[in-house]
Amino acid sequence: RQVSSSPYGRTHVWKRRPKVLPNPCVPTFPQLVVRADGATYTHHITSPRSVIRLTRDTTNHPLWNTSSMIGEGDESELTGRLGRFNKRFEGIGGTGSEVQWME
Repeated sequence: RQVSSSPYGRTHVWKRRPKVLPNPCVPTFPQLVVRADGATYTHHITSPRSVIRLTRDTTNHPLWNTSSMIGEGDESELTGRLGRFNKRFEGIGGTGSEVQWME
């Protein structure tokens, strides 16, 4: 209705609005990922590329594998906060049972 018989005006008459288009449909494609160690997995992505070969991943990157790049077996003593603490206070005091906490 364009004409209102209400004494309050046209506040209750619906205005014509343009039709809203639906959201676009984004296609997803399956993609095979080949890791540096030969392991493979498939995931869905918007890129139409079907195969991606990784040269650096979590198996051979020095950020995740510090022990393999240093050559040591135990990385906890060399890296991190505990390693920095041990390097800083290396020659001070005793270790293990030599330390007398309460005398």
